[in-house]
Amino acid sequence: MLDSTIVPQNFGANLKMAETYLGMDVGGTKLAVLVGNDRGEVLQKVKRPTMAQRGPWPIIDDLVEMAGEVLEKANLTLNDIDAVGVSIGGPLDAAKGIIYSPPNLPGWDAIPLKNVLSVKLERPVFVENDANAGALAEWRFGAGRGAQNMVFLTAGTGMGAGLILDNRLFRGANYLAGEVWKIPLIRKGLDDPNPLEFEYLTAGPGLARLARKALQKNPFSKMLEMVGGDLQKITGEIVGKAARLDDPVALQVLNEAGTYLGWGLAVLVNVLNPEIFVIGTLGIYLGDLLLGPARRAMRETAVPQAAEIVRVVPAQLDATIGDVAALCVAMEKYEG
Repeated sequence: MLDSTIVPQNFGANLKMAETYLGMDVGGTKLAVLVGNDRGEVLQKVKRPTMAQRGPWPIIDDLVEMAGEVLEKANLTLNDIDAVGVSIGGPLDAAKGIIYSPPNLPGWDAIPLKNVLSVKLERPVFVENDANAGALAEWRFGAGRGAQNMVFLTAGTGMGAGLILDNRLFRGANYLAGEVWKIPLIRKGLDDPNPLEFEYLTAGPGLARLARKALQKNPFSKMLEMVGGDLQKITGEIVGKAARLDDPVALQVLNEAGTYLGWGLAVLVNVLNPEIFVIGTLGIYLGDLLLGPARRAMRETAVPQAAEIVRVVPAQLDATIGDVAALCVAMEKYEG
């Protein structure tokens, strides 16, 4: 596990032993701005709630103000910063740093974030979508270290992916590579206009949806006890807690969700031939309860020679991934 312990303020004088970066993690609920180095170490960090309903410009002002705060804590100035990396939800144009209406950031319609921050901070600024940034972090410092071909799946409230192919981040023709959430997994017939997609069946809300459906058929479950009989309070976390108590309904739900996950992995195995899948939030929290069925389903449905070499593992960086991801955006662009 990466050591992300915050370094005391008096460390600032020695920070230039390594390249020094400013990282910004922009989410729908929280903002984080941090100083770190090319070893992936977070040296100082400040956080604020996003209050996303304000729109882009107050949030950008916050990011600039937070940059000043964190630099002061680290006893640094902007002149000590080699580059700024921003991890933010897509869709976006990574080359131009323009943000195009992320679902968790209302009002961010064609916002030229890279140019705005470059002017305000007077440093090189680089922007990447959060799934790609997470892939870079796990590849450089987490479970994907040493891999030449890696797929990182966010596996949280959504199912995005970052692709490391032939030792580099693969973005696609217009920066939309990795939109695996749209993979259709189940179609009732040729005339079905709405096939069930990868994200719908495997991300956190999908897991809760599968559990509610199972509980309608079999209400004798610890899951219902945990939520006082209220099906709407069922979450992926509840499913995991019940499964660890050997609740048969919860175990059935995770077997089903894991099977769907494995089917999606099989598609990616057949197309990309990676050596490792690194699974984010749900993979970390549920471990083999989810990944065991996924491995089995993947091997049953993928090209055998490609499937047999693939490892499916939880992400390693856990709660630090957003911080390290933002630093990796600066590292990747700055070094490239």
